[in-house]
Amino acid sequence: MILIGLFVLVMSGFGGYFGTRYLLSVNDTPKISSKQTRKPQVPAKPSFNKLEYSSSAPDSLWVIVNKLHPLNPASYIPNDLVTINGATISQKVQVDFEAMMNDATKAGINLKLVSSYRSYDSQSAVYNNYVSIYGQTKTDTFSARPGYSEHQTGLSIDFGSYNQATCNLDDCFGQTTEGAWLAANAQKYGFMLRYPAEKQTVTGYKSEPWHYRYVGKKLIDEMKKQNIITLEEFFGISGGETYI
Repeated sequence: MILIGLFVLVMSGFGGYFGTRYLLSVNDTPKISSKQTRKPQVPAKPSFNKLEYSSSAPDSLWVIVNKLHPLNPASYIPNDLVTINGATISQKVQVDFEAMMNDATKAGINLKLVSSYRSYDSQSAVYNNYVSIYGQTKTDTFSARPGYSEHQTGLSIDFGSYNQATCNLDDCFGQTTEGAWLAANAQKYGFMLRYPAEKQTVTGYKSEPWHYRYVGKKLIDEMKKQNIITLEEFFGISGGETYI
Protein backbone atom coordinates (compact mmCIF):
# COMPACT_ATOMS: atom_id res chain seq x y z
CA MET A 1 0.00 0.00 0.00
CA ILE A 2 2.92 2.30 0.77
CA LEU A 3 4.36 1.66 -2.71
CA ILE A 4 1.03 2.30 -4.36
CA GLY A 5 0.64 5.57 -2.48
CA LEU A 6 4.11 6.72 -3.47
CA PHE A 7 3.38 5.88 -7.14
CA VAL A 8 0.14 7.92 -7.06
CA LEU A 9 1.93 10.84 -5.42
CA VAL A 10 4.75 10.83 -7.99
CA MET A 11 2.35 10.61 -10.93
CA SER A 12 0.26 13.44 -9.49
CA GLY A 13 3.36 15.55 -9.35
CA PHE A 14 4.22 14.88 -13.01
CA GLY A 15 0.63 15.59 -14.04
CA GLY A 16 0.69 18.90 -12.26
CA TYR A 17 4.03 19.76 -13.87
CA PHE A 18 2.93 18.91 -17.40
CA GLY A 19 -0.50 20.54 -16.88
CA THR A 20 1.14 23.73 -15.72
CA ARG A 21 3.55 23.69 -18.69
CA TYR A 22 0.63 23.21 -21.07
CA LEU A 23 -1.28 26.13 -19.56
CA LEU A 24 1.82 28.31 -19.70
CA SER A 25 2.40 27.45 -23.35
CA VAL A 26 -1.15 28.53 -24.20
CA ASN A 27 -1.30 31.60 -22.00
CA ASP A 28 2.17 32.78 -23.03
CA THR A 29 1.04 33.28 -26.66
CA PRO A 30 1.51 37.04 -27.31
CA LYS A 31 -1.72 38.95 -27.69
CA ILE A 32 -2.14 41.27 -30.68
CA SER A 33 -3.24 44.69 -29.56
CA SER A 34 -6.34 46.12 -31.17
CA LYS A 35 -4.27 49.26 -31.75
CA GLN A 36 -1.80 47.26 -33.84
CA THR A 37 -4.50 45.89 -36.15
CA ARG A 38 -6.35 49.20 -36.62
CA LYS A 39 -5.77 50.75 -40.04
CA PRO A 40 -4.23 54.20 -39.95
CA GLN A 41 -6.75 56.94 -40.56
CA VAL A 42 -6.21 59.00 -43.69
CA PRO A 43 -6.94 62.67 -42.99
CA ALA A 44 -9.87 63.97 -45.00
CA LYS A 45 -9.02 66.31 -47.85
CA PRO A 46 -10.10 69.88 -47.13
CA SER A 47 -13.20 70.91 -49.01
CA PHE A 48 -12.89 73.52 -51.74
CA ASN A 49 -13.19 77.03 -50.33
CA LYS A 50 -15.49 79.04 -52.61
CA LEU A 51 -14.91 82.10 -50.44
CA GLU A 52 -11.15 82.20 -50.98
CA TYR A 53 -11.69 85.06 -53.41
CA SER A 54 -14.60 87.46 -53.64
CA SER A 55 -17.12 86.98 -56.44
CA SER A 56 -18.12 90.65 -56.37
CA ALA A 57 -14.96 92.72 -55.79
CA PRO A 58 -13.85 94.02 -59.21
CA ASP A 59 -10.18 93.22 -58.59
CA SER A 60 -10.88 89.63 -57.48
CA LEU A 61 -9.63 86.64 -59.46
CA TRP A 62 -13.12 85.09 -59.22
CA VAL A 63 -15.25 88.16 -59.79
CA ILE A 64 -18.47 87.37 -61.65
CA VAL A 65 -19.62 89.98 -64.12
CA ASN A 66 -22.90 89.45 -65.92
CA LYS A 67 -26.18 91.25 -66.70
CA LEU A 68 -27.28 91.07 -63.07
CA HIS A 69 -23.89 91.83 -61.54
CA PRO A 70 -22.17 94.91 -62.98
CA LEU A 71 -18.75 96.06 -61.91
CA ASN A 72 -18.73 98.30 -58.86
CA PRO A 73 -17.67 100.96 -59.53
CA ALA A 74 -18.78 100.88 -63.15
CA SER A 75 -15.70 102.88 -64.15
CA TYR A 76 -13.31 100.38 -62.48
CA ILE A 77 -9.74 100.29 -63.84
CA PRO A 78 -7.38 97.48 -62.70
CA ASN A 79 -4.22 98.81 -61.06
CA ASP A 80 -2.03 95.90 -62.21
CA LEU A 81 -2.36 96.01 -66.01
CA VAL A 82 0.58 94.78 -68.11
CA THR A 83 0.97 94.29 -71.85
CA ILE A 84 2.36 90.89 -72.87
CA ASN A 85 2.45 89.36 -76.36
CA GLY A 86 0.07 92.02 -77.61
CA ALA A 87 -2.47 91.52 -74.82
CA THR A 88 -3.20 94.02 -72.05
CA ILE A 89 -4.12 91.94 -69.01
CA SER A 90 -4.03 91.84 -65.23
CA GLN A 91 -0.76 90.64 -63.72
CA LYS A 92 -2.78 87.80 -62.18
CA VAL A 93 -2.98 86.32 -65.68
CA GLN A 94 0.59 86.95 -66.82
CA VAL A 95 2.48 83.78 -65.87
CA ASP A 96 -0.08 81.28 -67.14
CA PHE A 97 -0.85 83.37 -70.22
CA GLU A 98 2.82 83.45 -71.24
CA ALA A 99 3.11 79.71 -70.64
CA MET A 100 0.05 79.02 -72.80
CA MET A 101 1.26 81.24 -75.63
CA ASN A 102 4.71 79.63 -75.57
CA ASP A 103 3.31 76.10 -75.58
CA ALA A 104 0.90 76.98 -78.39
CA THR A 105 3.81 78.23 -80.48
CA LYS A 106 5.77 75.04 -79.79
CA ALA A 107 2.74 73.08 -80.98
CA GLY A 108 2.66 75.07 -84.21
CA ILE A 109 -0.35 77.17 -83.15
CA ASN A 110 -0.09 80.89 -83.82
CA LEU A 111 -2.77 82.49 -81.64
CA LYS A 112 -3.97 85.95 -82.62
CA LEU A 113 -4.91 88.41 -79.88
CA VAL A 114 -8.12 90.10 -81.01
CA SER A 115 -9.07 91.88 -77.79
CA SER A 116 -8.06 91.92 -74.12
CA TYR A 117 -8.56 94.72 -71.57
CA ARG A 118 -11.14 97.33 -72.50
CA SER A 119 -11.91 100.36 -70.36
CA TYR A 120 -15.42 101.58 -69.62
CA ASP A 121 -15.10 104.14 -72.40
CA SER A 122 -13.72 101.60 -74.87
CA GLN A 123 -16.55 99.18 -74.11
CA SER A 124 -19.04 101.99 -74.51
CA ALA A 125 -17.70 102.73 -77.98
CA VAL A 126 -17.81 99.06 -79.00
CA TYR A 127 -21.32 98.53 -77.64
CA ASN A 128 -22.78 101.71 -79.16
CA ASN A 129 -21.28 100.86 -82.55
CA TYR A 130 -22.98 97.46 -82.51
CA VAL A 131 -26.27 99.06 -81.44
CA SER A 132 -26.09 101.44 -84.40
CA ILE A 133 -25.74 98.43 -86.72
CA TYR A 134 -27.88 95.70 -85.12
CA GLY A 135 -30.12 97.51 -82.65
CA GLN A 136 -29.98 97.16 -78.87
CA THR A 137 -32.01 93.96 -78.49
CA LYS A 138 -29.75 91.91 -80.75
CA THR A 139 -26.59 93.62 -79.52
CA ASP A 140 -27.41 92.63 -75.93
CA THR A 141 -27.15 88.95 -76.91
CA PHE A 142 -23.47 89.19 -77.81
CA SER A 143 -21.97 92.44 -76.49
CA ALA A 144 -21.89 93.69 -72.91
CA ARG A 145 -22.98 97.14 -71.95
CA PRO A 146 -20.25 99.37 -70.46
CA GLY A 147 -19.70 98.50 -66.81
CA TYR A 148 -20.93 94.95 -67.40
CA SER A 149 -18.01 93.59 -69.41
CA GLU A 150 -15.47 90.99 -68.26
CA HIS A 151 -12.91 92.67 -70.50
CA GLN A 152 -12.89 95.61 -68.10
CA THR A 153 -11.42 93.33 -65.37
CA GLY A 154 -8.29 92.51 -67.37
CA LEU A 155 -9.04 88.80 -66.94
CA SER A 156 -10.57 88.03 -70.35
CA ILE A 157 -9.08 87.62 -73.82
CA ASP A 158 -10.62 87.21 -77.26
CA PHE A 159 -8.45 84.97 -79.42
CA GLY A 160 -8.42 84.69 -83.18
CA SER A 161 -6.79 83.03 -86.17
CA TYR A 162 -4.31 84.44 -88.65
CA ASN A 163 -4.97 81.72 -91.23
CA GLN A 164 -8.78 81.88 -91.02
CA ALA A 165 -9.36 85.50 -90.13
CA THR A 166 -12.93 85.45 -91.47
CA CYS A 167 -13.82 83.27 -88.46
CA ASN A 168 -12.53 85.75 -85.90
CA LEU A 169 -15.34 86.77 -83.50
CA ASP A 170 -17.57 84.25 -85.26
CA ASP A 171 -18.99 80.86 -84.35
CA CYS A 172 -16.75 79.13 -86.89
CA PHE A 173 -13.69 80.07 -84.80
CA GLY A 174 -14.38 76.92 -82.80
CA GLN A 175 -13.60 74.86 -85.93
CA THR A 176 -10.30 76.59 -86.68
CA THR A 177 -6.99 75.03 -85.69
CA GLU A 178 -6.52 77.74 -83.08
CA GLY A 179 -10.03 77.36 -81.68
CA ALA A 180 -9.68 73.58 -81.42
CA TRP A 181 -6.32 73.90 -79.66
CA LEU A 182 -7.72 76.35 -77.12
CA ALA A 183 -10.76 74.16 -76.43
CA ALA A 184 -8.45 71.21 -75.71
CA ASN A 185 -5.69 73.01 -73.80
CA ALA A 186 -6.74 76.38 -72.33
CA GLN A 187 -7.96 74.83 -69.06
CA LYS A 188 -4.45 73.52 -68.34
CA TYR A 189 -3.39 77.14 -67.92
CA GLY A 190 -6.34 78.34 -65.83
CA PHE A 191 -8.50 79.66 -68.68
CA MET A 192 -12.15 78.71 -69.16
CA LEU A 193 -14.47 79.10 -72.13
CA ARG A 194 -16.76 81.68 -70.59
CA TYR A 195 -19.78 81.51 -72.92
CA PRO A 196 -20.61 77.93 -73.97
CA ALA A 197 -23.29 77.48 -76.63
CA GLU A 198 -25.69 75.57 -74.37
CA LYS A 199 -25.53 78.05 -71.47
CA GLN A 200 -26.89 81.28 -72.96
CA THR A 201 -29.77 81.41 -70.47
CA VAL A 202 -27.24 81.20 -67.64
CA THR A 203 -24.42 83.47 -68.81
CA GLY A 204 -26.63 85.86 -70.78
CA TYR A 205 -24.65 85.65 -74.02
CA LYS A 206 -24.65 83.46 -77.09
CA SER A 207 -21.79 81.10 -77.85
CA GLU A 208 -18.37 82.79 -78.04
CA PRO A 209 -15.74 80.10 -78.75
CA TRP A 210 -13.09 82.84 -78.88
CA HIS A 211 -13.72 84.39 -75.43
CA TYR A 212 -11.63 82.91 -72.60
CA ARG A 213 -11.66 84.02 -68.99
CA TYR A 214 -8.80 83.44 -66.57
CA VAL A 215 -9.80 82.04 -63.17
CA GLY A 216 -6.70 80.04 -62.23
CA LYS A 217 -5.92 76.32 -62.26
CA LYS A 218 -7.35 75.61 -58.80
CA LEU A 219 -10.87 76.71 -59.73
CA ILE A 220 -10.65 75.07 -63.16
CA ASP A 221 -9.73 71.71 -61.58
CA GLU A 222 -12.60 71.88 -59.09
CA MET A 223 -15.13 72.80 -61.75
CA LYS A 224 -13.97 69.85 -63.86
CA LYS A 225 -14.36 67.51 -60.87
CA GLN A 226 -17.94 68.69 -60.42
CA ASN A 227 -18.66 68.78 -64.17
CA ILE A 228 -19.75 72.43 -64.04
CA ILE A 229 -18.90 74.78 -66.91
CA THR A 230 -20.18 78.21 -65.84
CA LEU A 231 -19.16 80.46 -62.97
CA GLU A 232 -22.79 81.25 -62.20
CA GLU A 233 -23.70 77.61 -61.63
CA PHE A 234 -20.53 76.80 -59.68
CA PHE A 235 -20.90 79.67 -57.23
CA GLY A 236 -24.71 79.65 -57.19
CA ILE A 237 -24.93 83.23 -58.43
CA SER A 238 -27.76 84.52 -60.58
CA GLY A 239 -27.30 85.28 -64.25
CA GLY A 240 -29.57 85.35 -67.26
CA GLU A 241 -30.31 87.27 -70.42
CA THR A 242 -32.04 90.31 -68.94
CA TYR A 243 -30.23 93.32 -67.47
CA ILE A 244 -31.17 94.57 -64.04
